[in-house]
Amino acid sequence: MIFSNDDRENIQRAIDEGGKVWDNKALLPLKDKIKTYYRTNGEEQCCYCKKNSHGEFKMVLDIEHILPKGNLNFKHLTFRLDNLNVACKRCNMNIKGQKIDFITSIQDVTGDYRNSNYYKIIHPNFDNYFDHIKYYSTIINDEKLIYYKVLNKSPKGQFTYKYFKLKELEIDSFNKSQGIKNLNFFPKKFTNRIQSRIDKLLSKL
Repeated sequence: MIFSNDDRENIQRAIDEGGKVWDNKALLPLKDKIKTYYRTNGEEQCCYCKKNSHGEFKMVLDIEHILPKGNLNFKHLTFRLDNLNVACKRCNMNIKGQKIDFITSIQDVTGDYRNSNYYKIIHPNFDNYFDHIKYYSTIINDEKLIYYKVLNKSPKGQFTYKYFKLKELEIDSFNKSQGIKNLNFFPKKFTNRIQSRIDKLLSKL
């Protein structure tokens, strides 16, 4: 994505008018453009939990400032595209907010905010999410499976899993429908077992 001359003029106008720059109405067209860009390139998913937003109203996802614009140390990154993405309101507002406890230090990040090593979380733009976490999401009729598997004990995967409370989003109604009360999301043959169930359900459709 490239800012047009109109985009740059609107950014400068918002800055010149002062106040809460990001909330300036002159930026509405640009914000729509940014959100559309990241929704499209992110496969209609929250950049942190991968919750699907396909077909949803555009306000379901927020434009996410990875390094928060409200922190004076990162105010200059407000319009840097590599510091932006889209996130669901749960991850953006309820969990992350203005916190910066997911970076190694302010000194590190202000020195080189593009360095992935300075982020404890999986960075939406500088890391490949699926190198660290495998995300399963299957819905067949009323049966649902949502599951996150940290790959190879990835430190970033483990931190992201805990930080964004991904366990709260996990559900296995396939197991529940079979009367299994104590769910174990980490069996050795998890993938084969779930795939077998899915294949059986599909064969009945």
